[in-house]
Amino acid sequence: MKLYIFKAFYFSSLILFTQIVYSKSFPLLEKNIAAKQYELAYEKASKIRLQNEGDPRFDYLYGLAALETGHYNQAIFALERVKFSTPTVMRPRLELARAYLKLNNKAAALSEFKSVLRFSPPTAVRKNVETYIAAIKEKQSPQKIKSIIKSLASFTIGYDDNINFGVDDELIDLPVFGSVRLNPDSVKQSSGFAESRLQIQQRKTRNRNSSTFAMANLTHREYFKNDDFNLSDFDFRTGILWNKGKRQYQLIARDRPVLLGGSLYSNTIGLDVIARRALANQKLASISLSLENYDYKPLANADRKRAYITGRLDFNQGNAFHQIGTSIGREWPDDDDGKQFSRDIAAISYKLTQNWNVKNKSFFGVNYGQYQHRGIDSLSTEKRKDKRIVIDAGHEFKLNDKTSLLFSLRHIKNDSNLDLYDAKRNEVRMGVRYEWN
Repeated sequence: MKLYIFKAFYFSSLILFTQIVYSKSFPLLEKNIAAKQYELAYEKASKIRLQNEGDPRFDYLYGLAALETGHYNQAIFALERVKFSTPTVMRPRLELARAYLKLNNKAAALSEFKSVLRFSPPTAVRKNVETYIAAIKEKQSPQKIKSIIKSLASFTIGYDDNINFGVDDELIDLPVFGSVRLNPDSVKQSSGFAESRLQIQQRKTRNRNSSTFAMANLTHREYFKNDDFNLSDFDFRTGILWNKGKRQYQLIARDRPVLLGGSLYSNTIGLDVIARRALANQKLASISLSLENYDYKPLANADRKRAYITGRLDFNQGNAFHQIGTSIGREWPDDDDGKQFSRDIAAISYKLTQNWNVKNKSFFGVNYGQYQHRGIDSLSTEKRKDKRIVIDAGHEFKLNDKTSLLFSLRHIKNDSNLDLYDAKRNEVRMGVRYEWN
């Protein structure tokens, strides 16, 4: 392996004739890299990473600094972005191959070396690449193709003033039934809680233009006062990604079972088709089509199908990262008598992430949605119409590269034309997150 890495470094240094046209220059980083001050370069690049990710020149310098300081996964993700933006440039591909070799992913490294040969490199470079490819093929075991795995775990404690998203009062006036006393489970309840979360991501490169991925999010919330509302949320996703010039495509299959009080509450099976395109000025536009089958266990006639389209624009301004999104959707009941549970949906969202320095960042997000139910509500003579706003805010403080302290607030307000469905919910939590590769 040491011989492999030495050869890769040797012939990658021979292609300095290749000139890349970048949108920005980063003279301090370039000076540190030229002086082989990789630790200093990595530290500086980390401080400005979030506002410069996507700029090929920055990604190349950051990726090279990460590679030389042992942050191999970070190097791969940065250099993959350079390859996506400048697919015909050889140098980033060779450094990317070095990064894959550091993680013993010979198949991915081999793919990058082969791609360089398609660009007709100088004779000396070609000979070294071919020698290297032959050495990898000789020792490669097809059954041991490795992939990148990233994981994180978090633990938080908090307080929720409406754990069941219920109404304020147990007595309520209904148009058909008059004054009604609700079941206690429908009246809002408050409780402290403890929440644990585990996320595991895997990514495997198939060739220079495509990769597969899988992700599992496992979340469990334990309420101190009422364990009937203890929540376990399992979100499993897998898919494939294609890169083509400045465009990227994804196909994702997902399954999300949710348990309430230890029993299966619902299960959502979905399929997403996503297209993204890199725009000028570090902007990224995307559009997605999602199809879902929602299985609601408490009521059989509430099962339904969903389809919605979402558009999003991501862009940077200084140390701030913005996301603006909008979506429209429709639901269809599996049974005609469940039409009251199906809805037409329209929503708009905005999220801001502000990076104050290398250790501190804050976020703020707001989502506003309108939900028009398609059938007459069983407790009324009208169709239900809801307007819901969700506001999130929080702060993250990094103790080190792997550990962060978290603090967040959430407010949800649902206004309905039917008083029974008016509700407010406030939540605060704090805790710690640990990430490892």
